[in-house]
Amino acid sequence: MLLLLCASCQVFSHAQSKAPVVSPLIDSLLADMKRFQESESRSDSVALHPLGSFKEADFKRRYEFYKAEKQKLDAVNQTAFSFDDQINAELLNYIIEDELSNYRFKAYLNPILADEGFHTGLAGMSGTVFTTKKDVEDYLRSLHDVPRFVDENLALMREGLALGICQPRVILNNYQNTYVQHIVATPEKSVFWNPFNNKPYAITDADWEALKLQARKIIMEDVVKGYKSIQLFFDKEYLPKTRTTLGVSHFPDGLAYYQDRANHYTTTTLSYEEIYQLGLKEVDRIQAEMMDVLKEVKFKGSLRQFITFLRTDPRFYVTSGDQLLKEASWIAKKSEAQLPALFGKLPRQPFGVAAVPAYLAPTYTAGRYAGASIKSKQPGYYWVNTYALKSRPLYALEALTLHEAVPGHHLQGALTQELDYLPEFRRNLYVNAFGEGWGLYSEYLGTEMGFYKDPYSHFGKLTYEMWRACRLVIDVALHTKNWTREQAVNYLAEHTALSMHEVNTEINRYISWPGQALAYKMGELKIKELRKRAEDQLKDKFDVREFHDLILSQGTVTLTILDKMVDQYISQKLKG
Repeated sequence: MLLLLCASCQVFSHAQSKAPVVSPLIDSLLADMKRFQESESRSDSVALHPLGSFKEADFKRRYEFYKAEKQKLDAVNQTAFSFDDQINAELLNYIIEDELSNYRFKAYLNPILADEGFHTGLAGMSGTVFTTKKDVEDYLRSLHDVPRFVDENLALMREGLALGICQPRVILNNYQNTYVQHIVATPEKSVFWNPFNNKPYAITDADWEALKLQARKIIMEDVVKGYKSIQLFFDKEYLPKTRTTLGVSHFPDGLAYYQDRANHYTTTTLSYEEIYQLGLKEVDRIQAEMMDVLKEVKFKGSLRQFITFLRTDPRFYVTSGDQLLKEASWIAKKSEAQLPALFGKLPRQPFGVAAVPAYLAPTYTAGRYAGASIKSKQPGYYWVNTYALKSRPLYALEALTLHEAVPGHHLQGALTQELDYLPEFRRNLYVNAFGEGWGLYSEYLGTEMGFYKDPYSHFGKLTYEMWRACRLVIDVALHTKNWTREQAVNYLAEHTALSMHEVNTEINRYISWPGQALAYKMGELKIKELRKRAEDQLKDKFDVREFHDLILSQGTVTLTILDKMVDQYISQKLKG
């Protein structure tokens, strides 16, 4: 997956709109990184290789650069920094450490997950909007680069396969969905043709016809060729030889790699065993609340029987994708109306509600937020999965919407882009423990916002909270305790009312993406802990709008930074 290959490739890609005041060291490091990214672009010959370079030598060069930057950062007494620069330094270290780990553990040799990979992001180009002839030429240049981009990533995967750094065969049964749909008979059937359905006003008819002729040729000879190479590789090389084990403990130095990922995604120093034990406690706590709902609805049966009832009763499901999108849109709009009561600052970027693209939907989650740059012509999008409607229950839709749209990912992500008093790298940074913790905290806020009044919707909210608690147990158990896939599926199915389709896609995700699933619950617990701390100490001086604005005021940060931010806020507030 591209995010695994170079977490900061786009972080330093734009000039800052302002010049925030930073220490000379931070300023020097940012300048170094900006120059490095620019030199990478030149060395990759963007005009010839617009999709970037992914050879072994590229990763070695990037590793050496970030290793030198780490040494510079470590050599300075950071306690003398201003509070803002302490945040800058910790987040730079967060980025650098991830780059170093990516190379040290050879994670770049495994650029796919259970539901996506290096190649799936290419289809995102199909949303390009043309304004000028140059826009079209740049797009065609990128499409022409697909075969080389594919070949370089397949070479990495071959090396990973030889070392045992690859995905398990058992989670890839439907993986062909990610590439076969792009092997089309005519260019017009390709998603990559979509931008050509609307002619820009500024392009002449003659130029437009010539450009479309080029596009037809490039889609069939380059794009389809690239996806055929992927299909051949998976059919003949990868699937017959990939591993039968599940956890990354079976990788070279696998337990150390998993601990590294657990620390990265939770931004804590907890051991994976401590995280596992915390998960067990959360599961017990939430299950007790679930039993209260059974009493409320006077259900005569066990928790497992109640979950079966929820999964099978038609009243909890729609019969068309449009119905599901309308329900999600209505919830999102109701949520927007509650925002002024909880936030002093709201983003100016709008968001839309749309179906998960068909090329992703079969193995994708129930919903996701797809952000967009505020400098672009696009809104953010709350994607709702309309594939397999019998696996998309309405009782979980309120929690899903609050998490992915507002006050969750859209509100947080759009606001972060507007924080022009922060260095540019922080406006484009995403720290999972914060971002996903905020998303789960947003589900919790739903009660204050007037949601979950229906007991089944309340159970849906608890299911989503339980889902994230189960992740602490399942993720650690899969990767360090040799759990089987069946054990993991049964654990999640018995503790939540997620559909079985979603249970299965989720377990595949945890297997393929070690540690990431730990971020949600760890982040949410920290935000709730900090809110209680502020409420307890400030008492009648506590202002929830002020608290939320504070939490979102520094973009995405580590949980350590968040702790310091709230303590500083409380101290200043008490002093008046």
